Amino acid sequence: MGNTFKFVTLVIAVLVSGIPRASHAEYEATRESLSGYEVPEWYEDAKIGFFYHWGPQSAVGDKFSTNALEFIQQKKEHAGTAVRNPPGQWGSNMYPKPGKPDREQNATYLLHRKWFGDPKVFGYKELIPLMTGAKFDPEEMVRLLDEAGVKYITPMAVHHDGFAMWDSKVINEFNAMNMGPKKDTTRMVIEAARKRGIKAGVSTHVCRHSWYYSKVEGYDCSDPRYVQLYGEGRGPDGLPRPEAIQKWENTLGELVDLFHPDYVFVDGGTADTYTGKKSYVVQDAFRRIVAYAYNSGLKHGYEPVVSFKRESLYKEEAVPDYEGGNLVGIAPYKWQTHSSISGWFYRPGRRRTKTHILFRKILDTVSKNGNMLLNLAIKADGSIQECEIAYLKDMAKWMDVVSEGIHATRPWLVHGETQSTDSVIPLDDRKGKVYDDPERIKTARIKIYEEDIRYTRTKDGKTIYAARMSFPAGERTLLASFAKNGPGGNVKILSIEVLGSDEKVGWKRSEQGVEIQPLEKTVFKDPEWPVVFKMAAE
Repeated sequence: MGNTFKFVTLVIAVLVSGIPRASHAEYEATRESLSGYEVPEWYEDAKIGFFYHWGPQSAVGDKFSTNALEFIQQKKEHAGTAVRNPPGQWGSNMYPKPGKPDREQNATYLLHRKWFGDPKVFGYKELIPLMTGAKFDPEEMVRLLDEAGVKYITPMAVHHDGFAMWDSKVINEFNAMNMGPKKDTTRMVIEAARKRGIKAGVSTHVCRHSWYYSKVEGYDCSDPRYVQLYGEGRGPDGLPRPEAIQKWENTLGELVDLFHPDYVFVDGGTADTYTGKKSYVVQDAFRRIVAYAYNSGLKHGYEPVVSFKRESLYKEEAVPDYEGGNLVGIAPYKWQTHSSISGWFYRPGRRRTKTHILFRKILDTVSKNGNMLLNLAIKADGSIQECEIAYLKDMAKWMDVVSEGIHATRPWLVHGETQSTDSVIPLDDRKGKVYDDPERIKTARIKIYEEDIRYTRTKDGKTIYAARMSFPAGERTLLASFAKNGPGGNVKILSIEVLGSDEKVGWKRSEQGVEIQPLEKTVFKDPEWPVVFKMAAE
């Protein structure tokens, strides 16, 4: 393939790193107060985290196949036979639409009826005992993640379904200590992580809980005896009921009090009420939650991070997270994206993302001042899928070589170079969001090609890392950003080596940039894995 590159210079940021966090008076639940927050250096340095999805609906994964996925997504011969549903939102879609024929019912409902029987007899709560956790091994999970270079681990505390995965006093009946695994799974993972010196957090998706389930008369989802699991529903004005808002605050407050989480993931249900009713009642509560988390850190001497989706807050208040998308250029603020290896919840039949694709996504994210949060889809018995274990072992081999070009780095003058003009696929980045921040960096789907380059640097700027997205078998590598008129044209390069190899690297400087001669020795067994050049700079 050719070596003609397009400069990626959409955003050039001057980033200051290594400055100690300023002392701060207690935070108030206002935009003005929370905008004084500074992202801690540990999170700036961490770059890669992991969370997982595991709950009662993991039990339906044992029934899944490729054919079931195609039915629930209404693909191929199944198109038009039912209403398409997301495969990971079981509880929200498993109850019937009264009086409707099958083709107008949710695909999830039809599968639930086929696999488990009428939801009137076998409701969502009956899935809980099937989530046994018999093979749940937090020590082994954390070991695999640690060896893979993961710097923060975020067990799922509670999903949209409202089932607590810890010994909760707020959700005191429907929790994993009382039912299902009968273990405080959140605490077990947090303690295992901290034992190995890894930052630990909690993943929460429960803002949407009170309106997550359909309220179908005659089914357990509308039975007031089970309101703790199935939620209060919306009020007559279409807004969350005050008791639901209070429960959300109490739930996250309990997690902060119990675990002092270094990181709190908050899912995008925080935007639903605004986009549906143009009410900021959830934003008011969200700011109270964030202030409580920050003040806990001030009180107890740790540095918490909270992330949010769908512009539910402003980027100065917490860390914006962009699910499934990356930014088009370097952001002058810290951000995160998250992605999965084989889907969110355990669903056999889903295609596993190729290893090299995830590695390239990590490098693209880090080059633009972002962190990558990856997901494990845990089985009902608490074990990790073999395909995900294989990925983590591959990641351990790769990170053992390239980690110095990722961890504790900062963006360079530009994030990289691409061989194609179609590398950026714009997204509708205003859809379903709360605030329209004019300073935000646009999001997009990013196509990453095998000859593309991504840059990072050490904090002192004396070392620059250039990641090429595949091994340059028999080809030169051109770093065009160092061309005479390029952004790095005045940067003096003293030496170049390739991480993981003792081969002497041949290179020269020309008006076109830094030309690295073809390498003879492969770095990794898989030539599609990215390689990283280390350049001493002056």
